[in-house]
Amino acid sequence: MVMDIKKIAADLGLILGLVLFLLNAIFYIVDLELFLNGASLISFVLVIGFGIYSIINSRKKLGGYISWNDSFISYLACVGVGMSIGALSQIFIFVILDPVAAEKLHEMSMIMVKDMYSSMGVSEEILEQMLIEADKNPSFSFSNIILGTFLGLLIQVIFGAINALIFKRSNPEIA
Repeated sequence: MVMDIKKIAADLGLILGLVLFLLNAIFYIVDLELFLNGASLISFVLVIGFGIYSIINSRKKLGGYISWNDSFISYLACVGVGMSIGALSQIFIFVILDPVAAEKLHEMSMIMVKDMYSSMGVSEEILEQMLIEADKNPSFSFSNIILGTFLGLLIQVIFGAINALIFKRSNPEIA
């Protein structure tokens, strides 16, 4: 049964990945600034929503009962496949297709950081040092896309564990 759960979840993960790919493509085509102003929140909500749906769908296919372990596997398999495809789409866009777009986003993010910290009253010296450090680490580089995906998956492990606990259902005949 665990194999069935992985297959069901991976199939949903492919759909999630396609949605994230399309979202990245739309943001790229419409306005690059969308990557800085909401793409991560929209993606975060989509990922959690698909993960929860994966648990519910797996539970339904298992006759209404699912263990915590199977719930967790269902969530993470879906989320892992989807987020990986989303990361690959960003790598394709910003590393292969249009590295100049990644540079533009990096410049926009540097301006946002400067404006945010200036409005907080951070001294010019500290702000200058922060910008120098930030400039060394562009958000849409290959390594940072991979790192961001890895950190996102670690966060999803926590959400997956919580959602697995919430949505698990024990069979009273077996328990």
